[in-house]
This record gives sequence, C-alpha cells and structure tokens, in this order.
Amino acid sequence: MFLLLMASLLITASGKLEIAFPDTRPQGGNFVRPEAYQILSVSPPGFSWWRAAASGEATYCLHVISADGDTIYSSSGLQDNNHVPDVVLPAGKYTWIVEAIDHNGQKKDSRVFGSFEIADDPAGNPWISADKLLSKVPRGHPRLLFPQDQLDEIRNTLKTSRKEAFTDLMRRAEIHLGKNAPPEPDYDRIEDHFERRLAYKVCFGNMRQYHLEAMMHTALAYLMTGRKEFGETAKTILMGATEWDPEGISSILAPYGDEVGLGLLRSEALTYDWIHDLLNDSEQKRVEEMIAARADQMIRRLRLQNYLSKPQSSHHGRMPGYLVEHALALAEHPRAAEWLDFGLKAMLTIHPHWAGQDGGWAQGLAYGSAYNTMFITPLESLRIATGMNVWQRSFFDKSPYFYLYCMSPMGEIMGFGDSYHFPVAGRAEQLRGLLQFHAERMDSPEVQWWVNLLKDRDGEFPVLRAIPGLIHPQRIQPETPSNFPNDAVFRGVGWAALHSNIASPEEDLMIVFKSSPYGGISHSYDDQNSFEILCGGKVLARPGGIRWPQSGSPFHHQYSQQTRAQNAILINGEGQVRGGAPKSGRIVDFESLDQVGYVCGEAAPAYDGLLTRWRRHVILIRPSIICIIDDLEAPGPSEYQWLMHANHQFVIEQDRQSFTQQREGYVLKARMYGTGDLKFSQSDDWPVDPKTGYPESLENEPAKLWHFKASSYAPAKRFRIATVMTVEQSGERIDATITTPGDETIQVAFRSDGTQTEIKIHLSFESDNILEVNSVLSNGKIQAFVKP
Repeated sequence: MFLLLMASLLITASGKLEIAFPDTRPQGGNFVRPEAYQILSVSPPGFSWWRAAASGEATYCLHVISADGDTIYSSSGLQDNNHVPDVVLPAGKYTWIVEAIDHNGQKKDSRVFGSFEIADDPAGNPWISADKLLSKVPRGHPRLLFPQDQLDEIRNTLKTSRKEAFTDLMRRAEIHLGKNAPPEPDYDRIEDHFERRLAYKVCFGNMRQYHLEAMMHTALAYLMTGRKEFGETAKTILMGATEWDPEGISSILAPYGDEVGLGLLRSEALTYDWIHDLLNDSEQKRVEEMIAARADQMIRRLRLQNYLSKPQSSHHGRMPGYLVEHALALAEHPRAAEWLDFGLKAMLTIHPHWAGQDGGWAQGLAYGSAYNTMFITPLESLRIATGMNVWQRSFFDKSPYFYLYCMSPMGEIMGFGDSYHFPVAGRAEQLRGLLQFHAERMDSPEVQWWVNLLKDRDGEFPVLRAIPGLIHPQRIQPETPSNFPNDAVFRGVGWAALHSNIASPEEDLMIVFKSSPYGGISHSYDDQNSFEILCGGKVLARPGGIRWPQSGSPFHHQYSQQTRAQNAILINGEGQVRGGAPKSGRIVDFESLDQVGYVCGEAAPAYDGLLTRWRRHVILIRPSIICIIDDLEAPGPSEYQWLMHANHQFVIEQDRQSFTQQREGYVLKARMYGTGDLKFSQSDDWPVDPKTGYPESLENEPAKLWHFKASSYAPAKRFRIATVMTVEQSGERIDATITTPGDETIQVAFRSDGTQTEIKIHLSFESDNILEVNSVLSNGKIQAFVKP
C-alpha cells in the first residue's frame, strides 16, 4: 500500500510516472547494504537499495567501481532492488552505483549508494543458482541437519560428546510418546475482540506443544534411535496437520493471527525429512502437498507485502529461512527452486532486517535470541546439504558478541524492547543453545566461557536442548577473556555497552545505552538515548513498563512502549513518536579507554519537531562512576523532564538535588546539576491500568515499579543536565571527589589502583566543549579526549 501511494505521489503533471530514487529510507523500507564504509570479510556482498518506483515500473543496473575507477562488475535488467553478484570480488575498496531504467530502456536516475572495502583473503560466497544448489542436495532422506551419510558417525557420539543434548531429546520425546494429533483450531468463532486475542494466544501456545515440542522431538528421537514408536507419534501429528485447510485458520494470511501457521512452517519440513521412511507413497504425497501449499503461501505473503523492499514486519523475518528448509526437504519438487531463490535472495541482501552488520539486533536481546535460534536449522541445513555457508556473513559472524556485551549472564533483565523484563535465568536454556552452537561453530573458548556462567531459575547450569545441541559435538573448553575490550558499540542498531570489568560479571558495573536508527517500531520501544544500569546482574535502572498481558494491549501500547516508561527525556510532558526512521536516534561517538568508556547519542529527530538537539553523553569511569550529560535544545521555550525507573523506591534529597537507589547490596547515589534547578518527584502508580481491555485476564499483574522524574522549573529554549552517579558495592568507599570549581562547571576526580581520572563537565552554553576527560594511568601513560 505504501509503495502504491508513493507511486501516485510521483505522477507528474503530464500524467507520467516519475522514476527517481528517494533521498531517505522509505517508511518501513529496507536498509542500504553494504553499509557505508563497511569492511567485509566475505566477497561479494549482497546489495540492497531503495526502489526508484513501484514494483514493475522500473528495472535496475548495478555497477561496482574499483578505487581506480574501473567497472569491476555490472548487472542489468534487475527487477528487484536486491542483488548478489555471481563472482568473487578481489580485496580492495569499491563504490557502487545503481541506475533506474524505464520501460523504454532510458536511464531515468542514477545514485551512488555507498562505498565499501573487501578485506584481504575474503571468504568467497558468490551467488549460485537455486537449481545448481538443489542439484547438490542428497537424493535420499534424511537430508536436513543430519544427512544419511553422517548418521552413523553422529549416533556413535550420542553417549559421549553429544550425550547431554541426546539425554534432553529422549526426555522430551518420552513425555510426548503416543500423543494424538490436535484438532484444527476454532478460536476465530469468538466474536469479542479481546477474548479472541486471548484465545489466540492460548491456542498457539498449545499448538507449539504439539508441533515444536511433541512432533519435532519424537521425529528426531526416531531418527537417532530407530525406535518406531517415536516415529509413529510424530507421524500421527504430522498427518493430522494434513487434514487442516492450509488457507483456513492455520494460514499465515489468516486475519486473527499467524503463529499457529508459523509453528507448522518451522516443524513440518524437518519432521517430514526425519520420518520419511515411515510414510507410504500416499502419505508422502499428502505431506508434500501440505508443505508445498504452505511454501507457496509464504511466497504469496512475502510478495503481497513487497518483502524485498519492505522487510520491517517482524514475523516475515522467519520466512526466508523456512523457505530454504522447505526447498531442501522437497528438493525434487518443481517449485523448490522458486522457494530457494526467494529465500536466498532475501537472506543474502536484506535479511535479517533487524540485524546490524556489526552483530546487533534492533528488537532487543530477547527477540534476538529467539529469532537467531530459529535461523540455526535452515542455515546449517543449507551448509550441510549444499556447501553454501551463510554463517560467514558479517552479522552472523559477529552476533554472539552482542549478547556477551549487552547482557549480564546473571542479569535480572535482558535489555531493551519487548520481553526485556525476563531474567536471563528465564531464558537460560535458549541462550545456552544459541551461544554454545556459535561457540562450537566459531571455535570460541570466550563465548563458551560466557555460556558456562549461565544459571536457570533453579540455580542450575541450564540443560542443553536437543536442537541445536545435537548439531555439533561438545568439544570447546571455556576460557576467561583476557584481551576483550570492556566496551563495545553496535552502530548498526544503535546500542552500546560500557563495563567496569566484563571478565568479572559477578561484580561488573554495566550501562547499556540505546539510540537506534530503527526508531520506535515493532518490538522496540520509544527509547532513543535511553539507558539501563546493572551491577553484578542486579538492576539499578530499567524501563518502567512491560508487555502485559500481550502485545498491543492498552497497557503495552499506551504506556510500556512510550517514552514516559523509559530512562529518557520528556519535552513539555511529551515523548518520542512511534513509527520508526527517520524519527529515530543514532550513535554519534564512542570511545573505549583503559579507565573510561564513553558513548554519545543524538535523538532529537525521534521527537518529531519538539527538539532540535538532544545529545546524551554517557561516561563510565571504571569501576564505579557514571556520568550522564544531556545537551537539549528546542525550537522555543520548553519544559524538560528527566526520567529514571527502578524496582525500589528512590530516596530523594531535593535540597541537594540528589537521589539514591538501592538493590541488594548495591547503592547508586546520584547528584544532578542543571542550567536551572530541577524539581524531583516519584510514584509507583501505573499511568495506565494494566487490566484495561483485559479485565478477565488470569495472568498476575506486573509488579509495581518506581518512576523518578526531575523537571525543569521554568521553560527554556536550551537546557543542560549533568547527572553524576556513584555505585557502591557492599559498603565499599569510592575515592572520588566532585566539585564545582567555576560557574556551571562540574569536576569529577577519581583515583583507583594508581590511576587518576578527571572529568570536567561544562554546562555553560558559552563553552566550546561540554566534556573533557583526562586519565593518567599507573604507568604514566595519558589518555584524553574532549567532546563538543
């Protein structure tokens, strides 16, 4: 719909369509990739750009130009705004250009979309046609994850290096042995909207128990052991699904929700492959018809939504992988090449939409861990069956470090966005499976070290789930990182993490910061330039709401997603607008020194005109001081409200402009300085009753939180706030001195282990620099920077 509207707006006075590339990313549109000045270890990159006209109204020519000005690669007649060259580009620096061509073959517009560099000795990963890849797929079954020619070797390790995952498999399979197929759901008969939404949530949870738990685990148990009773259980559930109408309630195009269908898409191809020899010809035909119908349905949905140009819908992001899996399972099917072609084109160019090429995930750690776990079976099946290794691409190669840096292995929360409020222990099994898979894949003792710190809700080391645990034997021994920097930035998604000591998480003070180019969209909140603070995994500053009782509820939509529930700023009581880029944030600066971590974000565009500038500078002086400096400017005199949320009540000292927050042995003390005095207040009231719209919900209401606000007394066009925090652990004394040596200047001096660090914060608008940092290390080395 959006692209059709854009097309209508481009009609000129003469009635002809104007073909021109947009200047900024269209609402909901794809990101330009490769990212500007990205250094790639894989060649060639997948290219993605913005359409110059609606689909079918123009074709494109892509040209890759070397630093010497030579055209190294050209491709013309491209129907989509995505392309992967079929040749490996040598190491070097390149510029890429796209031309838009009309139906008469005339060039209507041309755009230099960016520059990139290919590092020395890149891994070659050129485009290979779907037909050629499918010809490499083994003709027999199984062929997904555990191919027939490797089964004996895998089975021989089930009591040794795969023992833990195999034990989990058998436990799960035994629970579900003899389970019957569920009836086709009928929650669509419920007339009341809210009741139907709750019934849908219950239904897809139940269906996951059948398809993702019972069917998949009994099928895999049959494959590993040959015990027919497991295979017959999987077969019963799979054949039951063939009785459902693919275009009915389980369709991913159904009007009331797609999770039931998505659960089948995740499980049906794998199950069919693993129990293939138990199906007679008639049964094989019925299952293949179901798999093909649902694969065609995925293609239909993705094309209806113009996914290759508008990949922003969260659930769409599962389907490229599912298409690959369906194509491999039915490699001999006449439409398998179409499914694989679409899935691969997406995966190598725009997918995952939510992924930064430096490893981050815009929707947050909870959703990142869930979706990246889903990617394992299709991408690993593709590698094993065809040799195409998508894991080499930049995001997948770096993604484990997003979790290592932005999440404490013992954290009470998981990060920003929906489901952030779950403790890490509550997702420990999923995290272990995901990150241990990558530790084995990458041969990384450091990733395995982080995994081995996980504990479940019972305080035990989490179980290694059958999938993905069985894919690789356990062989990597953990090793505490000795040369990891304490700070990391993930610019692609606008996250940064500063640590006092990342190698010692039981005492680590960490501040996670977000200013995202994605903006407030999907499972992300309106939280640009927001922060979270944890120490030893205990939360000292957190978002102020949660998703309850489900997505889209009034409490979720009218409060939890909004800026008033974040550690951010309100302008005249108003927050950021929802809807994503260009109303978004970005990280503009980052430094990581021995004693100091620093990040700065700009979030004014997220306020849609309420602000012309909001630079938030965040500094961590290791091990225990945090400074947050807010540089604000509005179009006219405005009032500013500084927000922070926590589990416990704040101790406020209005006269001293200070507050304190405590959490199980940790004490955060904060002093605030502004270009005007600030009025403090706090409350534990919910601005929106959690049960609004859902009075009959049986779920426990979310626990009360405390919401602190520091408000400016008088309107001002410009305003600056400096907040200096110290975090004490177990009553320790912090050797810090905070003084105000001059008008609107705050000086923080800190000594630790022979290192002297000094920070000067200038609140005066007359000062050229807002921040000066100077650190003298114990060896006499000086590290310093200034920021305007």
